[in-house]
Amino acid sequence: MSSDEGNDGEIGGPQALRSMRRRNRAVAEREASRLARPEQRSGSAVLGHASRSKSAVTSTPFGWMMKSKTKIASATVDEEWCGPFSVARQMIAAREDAKKKREEEQQEREEEENGGGERHPLDEIMTEVDLEKKRKANPSMTWKGRRPAENESTRTKNYYVKRQKRFIREADDRMTGNVPTLFRICVDVLVEHFDSVEALGNVDSSIRRSICESLVASGKMNGAAFDALAESGVESLELVDCAEVTQDQLATSLESLVPAGLRALILNHSGRCFGPKAVNAIISCADVSSLFAISIGGAYLLTDTDASALIKATARTLSSIEFRASPLLGKGLLDSISTNFSSSCSGTLMELALEDINVSKESLLALGSSTDALRNLKSLSLRQIGALDDEVMASLLGPIEGSLEGIDLSDNVLVTDESLSCIRRCNKDGQLRALRLSGLKSLTAVGLEAFFTHNIPGLPNPPMLRKLDLSSCEASAVTDVVLDLAATASSMKKQRDSKVSGPTVSMGVSTMGGLVFVNISGSAVTDTGMESLAATSFSSLLELDVSFCSQISDKGLGYLVSKVHDGFSKLHVWGCAQLTDEFHDGHSRVDERGLEIVGVWMKNGTVRSVR
Repeated sequence: MSSDEGNDGEIGGPQALRSMRRRNRAVAEREASRLARPEQRSGSAVLGHASRSKSAVTSTPFGWMMKSKTKIASATVDEEWCGPFSVARQMIAAREDAKKKREEEQQEREEEENGGGERHPLDEIMTEVDLEKKRKANPSMTWKGRRPAENESTRTKNYYVKRQKRFIREADDRMTGNVPTLFRICVDVLVEHFDSVEALGNVDSSIRRSICESLVASGKMNGAAFDALAESGVESLELVDCAEVTQDQLATSLESLVPAGLRALILNHSGRCFGPKAVNAIISCADVSSLFAISIGGAYLLTDTDASALIKATARTLSSIEFRASPLLGKGLLDSISTNFSSSCSGTLMELALEDINVSKESLLALGSSTDALRNLKSLSLRQIGALDDEVMASLLGPIEGSLEGIDLSDNVLVTDESLSCIRRCNKDGQLRALRLSGLKSLTAVGLEAFFTHNIPGLPNPPMLRKLDLSSCEASAVTDVVLDLAATASSMKKQRDSKVSGPTVSMGVSTMGGLVFVNISGSAVTDTGMESLAATSFSSLLELDVSFCSQISDKGLGYLVSKVHDGFSKLHVWGCAQLTDEFHDGHSRVDERGLEIVGVWMKNGTVRSVR
């Protein structure tokens, strides 16, 4: 070691020792305060990281002396202690201080608004008058649940115990009220012994569908069951699940069913069974075919060429086409539709439904602009079509002659407010009754308000809908104003000439009109929207979905249930944790069996009404 380093060690050594002694002395004094008798504490050196006022803990029954507490409380230095309990204690203290400060500031603002803290004898009367005006504008504020008052025995019960009692009560109501019908009993007995059934005979297609659903639910849908359901002579072959049906088996059945008068072919989850062989079986009988409806879902073996040939062979009688989740379909299918259903041919297409089909924008534009194949369309469903945008919608709706009764554009991310204008222009005759816009994230509140607003020059009146689905849109897009305009438009008395909006006319509200099925899940609708539904659709509403609508309270839903007719049968409230027992156990139909509430949340809510 050099001489310079030795000098540094001699100089630094005593200073380091003195610093260490000072720290040890402070630690000893601090620890002695917990173990020794209370006595006058020294005001000497205190560690900067120790907070005696917030974190020091004493083991003596007397604690520190009052003089010491006064000194520590009057200290101006903000000291902290690194222990976890002490940190939590400090955080709680800071939170309480912040809350107290906010309350004081709020009180000061209220005093300033009320005249600098001076109170007038009429202030209470004016407050009551304002509250009465608000109650008249929002009648749901006056709703009170029929829930019995709590006593000592009910107040001490666990919250989930109360919910369990409600569940048992609802289960008892279902057991006593829902007695199985004779039809249901017969179907269950038939399905239980279906292995012994050779043929169903002269059984209606709706009954065959019920039997098929029960077979699928019980796991008994196999090849033998298919042969019994697909008897020669049936008008409709409707299978909810074709997983156990082979392509050869289906082709053989179609060769006998089509000439015998098969009119509707509806296959869900068709998978491997509907492919080239099944298509060829239908084409071979095209001359005697009377098929008017084809609905195929999940046919991963069906190619674009086969689908095009199928449409061409059956276009003479076909009026309803639906293809879902068939990955090999594309341009050929659309070209065949536009060619075989144009005015130059004899085909008339009335229903078109495509879902999750890989088609290009050019093919969709060609379908709407090249021919008038869609001129007689009454129902258009284009779900989850990646290329569908506003330009395509304008092209498709242009040739339609105002006969549309239902539109479904769910889950098309490129569709914006411009398509709403196209839909309203297309509704020349006012025939539109069902509109599904679920999952359209590009829609805005301004666009929806304009769509449902009356008396816009150059546009037909807004549609008088019976079914409205605005679920899973942007929460800010579906508001109380939008719902009020839609409900008002649906309940208006129909004018003689509804093609073009004229000057403002008082049409009034029809007691027979109004929304029937409403889905506004995930929206920003509040109790005001429930009041609008109660005022306009009280005689028509059957089903309402307000799942994940966090701003609707007990009072809004309770008021709605008390005002609508007894036909209101189903209410969806998934994710509405703000609803409490005041609604679930206190609405006006709690003792009736007609209203089913789906999705009751097992959590106590604290959110109040939002105005």
